[in-house]
Amino acid sequence: MSSPDLEQFIQPLYQNAARPQHDLLAPGSTWNLSQTVQHCAQTVRYSVTGYPALKPALYRATVGRLAKLVFLRRGAMKHPLGAEIEGAPPLDPGLPVPDAAADLADAVALFTGHTAGHATHPAYGRCTHDEFAQLHAMHLADHLPGLARS
Repeated sequence: MSSPDLEQFIQPLYQNAARPQHDLLAPGSTWNLSQTVQHCAQTVRYSVTGYPALKPALYRATVGRLAKLVFLRRGAMKHPLGAEIEGAPPLDPGLPVPDAAADLADAVALFTGHTAGHATHPAYGRCTHDEFAQLHAMHLADHLPGLARS
């Protein structure tokens, strides 16, 4: 499977930022649009710079690896939409959406230009660049299904 172009999520986010948030967010979302985009930016960035905390190695080698393989095989992900990244700074509910989108664009550019090995994912363990690209795209689509309908 070829690696998805994560930049494909950025322009629709800018174009649709004025739409009602419930049109873009997944049903049952815990956060507002800005917080959701901030969360997505964090995980893309951390795949390059390193996540603040990891689950135990046994978890990453068993449950986490299995979840990664299932998601990659399905081409879709379902996960708790309010699950914060352990150790990450709090999400700012008042940050304007264009600022959050710009941060996501910066994180995607960092990821896209990254040619060295990636940081260990807190749950999935080691991932290749292509696996991370697919997982990031699925993560964005799970949080922001309204972008796919725009």
